[in-house]
Amino acid sequence: MAEKKAKIGVEKHIRITDEETNKQIDRVLELPEYKSFNQVVNDALFYGLPMLCEKLFGETKLHEEQTAASVRGQVGGLDEKSFNIIVKLLKETVLNVTINKSILSSVFHDLKAINKALNLDGEQYEQGLMSDTPDYLYEYEMSGLKKMRR
Repeated sequence: MAEKKAKIGVEKHIRITDEETNKQIDRVLELPEYKSFNQVVNDALFYGLPMLCEKLFGETKLHEEQTAASVRGQVGGLDEKSFNIIVKLLKETVLNVTINKSILSSVFHDLKAINKALNLDGEQYEQGLMSDTPDYLYEYEMSGLKKMRR
């Protein structure tokens, strides 16, 4: 009997009195990857208990080896392959932003040197007072942000 308990863990009984929590559990149970109430509660504890401990004790402990089996392969309808693609694209974006920053910094310093060589007042330029986004780029940026929020 002790061997069986070691395999399945500790058995605890709970009573859920909040109607909204019951509705959320029922909603999760409708998903095909969830076969039992215990699976839902274990995943809920996996995600929520570390946040509770952080709030109460200022500690967070999430270990990859403790990841719930139903969570490892799929989260929010995305599988691991999709996450890997997203991570790759984010890394690519960071690389491109870093390259752009480097190029813009070089252009800034070149223009500063040109201003100095031509005896032009570069004070406004150096203080960032000429950094307003041109109107056409401002409109393009606002349009893009609005589309992303939809």
